[in-house]
Amino acid sequence: MISVIVAVAAALAYSKLHTPVYQSTSLIQTNAPSSTSSQSATQVTLPDPVQALGSTAVQLQAAKLLKDPDVAAVASQVTGTVDPTTGALTITASDSNPKRAEAIASAYSQAYLDNIQSVVSAESAKITTQLAQLENQISALEAKPATGLITAEITSLESTVAALETEQQDLTLGEPYATILVAPVVPGAPTGLSKSKLILIGALAGLLVGCGIALARDQFDTRLRTTPDIASVTEAPILAELPDDHEVRSGKVAIAMLQAPQSLMAESVRELRTSLRVILDDTPFPILVVTSPEPGDGKTFVTANLAASWAMSGGKVIVVSADFRRPRLEEIFGLEVAGQPGLSNLIRANWKNSDPDHLPDTIRGGGSPAIQPGERRSPSNDRQAPGRPRRDTSAVPDLPSISSLLVDSGIWGLQVLPAGTQLENPSELFGSPGMQPVLDQIQLLADVVLLDTPPVLAVPDTAILGSLARGAVIVASEGHTDRGDLERTIRRLENTHCRVLGIAINRVKRTSTDSYQSYAYKQ
Repeated sequence: MISVIVAVAAALAYSKLHTPVYQSTSLIQTNAPSSTSSQSATQVTLPDPVQALGSTAVQLQAAKLLKDPDVAAVASQVTGTVDPTTGALTITASDSNPKRAEAIASAYSQAYLDNIQSVVSAESAKITTQLAQLENQISALEAKPATGLITAEITSLESTVAALETEQQDLTLGEPYATILVAPVVPGAPTGLSKSKLILIGALAGLLVGCGIALARDQFDTRLRTTPDIASVTEAPILAELPDDHEVRSGKVAIAMLQAPQSLMAESVRELRTSLRVILDDTPFPILVVTSPEPGDGKTFVTANLAASWAMSGGKVIVVSADFRRPRLEEIFGLEVAGQPGLSNLIRANWKNSDPDHLPDTIRGGGSPAIQPGERRSPSNDRQAPGRPRRDTSAVPDLPSISSLLVDSGIWGLQVLPAGTQLENPSELFGSPGMQPVLDQIQLLADVVLLDTPPVLAVPDTAILGSLARGAVIVASEGHTDRGDLERTIRRLENTHCRVLGIAINRVKRTSTDSYQSYAYKQ
């Protein structure tokens, strides 16, 4: 559609900027003189019509008739063509003024006729001069005494005189030698394409270009554009379509569930939460990984809002900042936790406690743990959803307390576990013996645990965490995520025995909830 509009606009601009050219034409038939006697001594040869039209004599005569001293400029506006069958000459004059074009064509037509007539007149004058000379010769011979030789010479001269008189008569009978069959007129429309035709051609050209661009994009642009694109990559279900929200992009809205609870974004997050609940089928204490193929897909925003939605529906939720390389979860919740211990400190403490002899140099002595071994979580933090059976914690080993590191998010039922300090070597931390005890303990403190993890294709961290979790939610961004990258992401997670629960499509131009929202929240 855009290409059609651009092409039509270009056609209109061209029609406005282009100077119109008007053409006026005349058709002239040239008749070669013919002799009635085969004994004519001289035949008139008329010049080639095109050459005669371009001769200096014709150009000067036409400029004189136009009263225009610029002979060359006028001549450049005139062209002539000859019909090979009839020999008719077509004179075409072009000018931006239609009356001027007609005047030039008329002047050149008349100048051409005058030129042909002058050629014939010059031939007739030549014959007249020859006749006068022959008459004088005959008179001189008649004045001499008659002899057979003189009589024969007079007879020969009289024969020549008769032939010349016949030729002169033929010249007179052949006039006019050039006739205007079609006189030039003032043109009513400029040459070339009319404005309406230009618009039509522009629309067709724009349509063709648009089709070509669409075909090229389909062949070479492999970014996700529509929901069917995802269906062609994986059989994993589409959990929700999150709209392309300007306020989210600009940073005005971070937690849509609180700042814009009736927005399309908030409703889409609720849809995501509902889809996951159906898939999990009330699985107790699930740990879910939220990730994306590449940076910039919005997976941290989705994680934070999904956690908020789950907590606001009555569940107890812990959301973990597990993207050690670029931790942004704390920023979205507006938490000031810089320098505070968190997940990385827990992993180090548990690793050191479980196998101190095999602790790498990069971990050994890497800062004091924020909590001491042997410290147990407070019973006040072991809250349960109403009606759920009490969890059996008798088998839980003596681990550092996670509850002391949890930060209140400002939403009832939702706590945040920060990334922590000393975040170097994240892949070693996640794959260490200190990771599993953390997950074993944290799942006892909430109904659902969400891990905000790095993009799968960027680093191996998520694949490690995914193998320890209940499943993964992949956030793909419409118009950004490459179909091939999404396919590789799913394959990499499945290779580590991580169940892909489904795809959340972010930044969708139009979602399936649009029509419902326009009705449900209309004031």
